[in-house]
Amino acid sequence: MSDKLKDLKIKTGVAKRTWKEHLSYKKELENEKKRVAKMTTEGRDEYDVRKANEVLKETESMISHTKSSFLKAWKEFQDVYNAATNDETLKQSKEYEEGQKVYEDLNKAIEEERAAQA
Repeated sequence: MSDKLKDLKIKTGVAKRTWKEHLSYKKELENEKKRVAKMTTEGRDEYDVRKANEVLKETESMISHTKSSFLKAWKEFQDVYNAATNDETLKQSKEYEEGQKVYEDLNKAIEEERAAQA
């Protein structure tokens, strides 16, 4: 396997993994918000509510961290993918096909997230 193919395979995996990690923290944030709201409405112990809020804050900070990690990985992946697009030999590899699928899927997911935030 050539260095370019290895790089494409690695960058594809990193972009996919960091996106999943970002989505996981977003889902966790929603769950933690519901948990804190439920604890508050139930009149739970102040200490428990405060600790739940701390978890919520940590989760919020992880979202920005995972998003910046993803954006960095996405940029690196795009650079490698675009370079591979110009190489006919690489375009015939299964790594390129996987990269193409990930590129399309992540592009679509990013657009959906932007539309949801607007």
